[in-house]
Amino acid sequence: SYILKDVEDITNQLDEHIVQTQAMQFSSFKKVFEEEINGWNDMLRMATDVIEQWLVLQRNWMSLQPIFASPDIRKQLPREDKKFSSVNKLWRVTMSQVKAAPAVLEFCNNATLKDKMTEANVTLDQVQKALAQYLNTKRAAFARFYFLSDDELL
Repeated sequence: SYILKDVEDITNQLDEHIVQTQAMQFSSFKKVFEEEINGWNDMLRMATDVIEQWLVLQRNWMSLQPIFASPDIRKQLPREDKKFSSVNKLWRVTMSQVKAAPAVLEFCNNATLKDKMTEANVTLDQVQKALAQYLNTKRAAFARFYFLSDDELL
């Protein structure tokens, strides 16, 4: 699967353009262009919000993907595996789409995508909590596991 890289330049440019559109909104000469300025400002903010959610999702997905690649974990946590699989499918489809059409403003100016990313982040948080509970039950059964980190225990 693909991942986002070097997003800092894109976010910096988006932030710079947001500042410019906000400056235009305070101009006394904006009346003729007010609707267009507001549209650009909304589009830039949406793209920024989508990228922020996307980066959170990427970080969570990358930490959980190797864990749920293990058949043992998938067998032990079937509900969480199902949740992770749905997010994994969203991730792979979205990344394939963005690879095919990598235009930031066109792809990220999408409230539905933002909602899906936000929902996927909530789902992965639930999966991480369930995984932590599972590891704590293993620690309760074997006291020596308390000395191991989650990664070592997995």
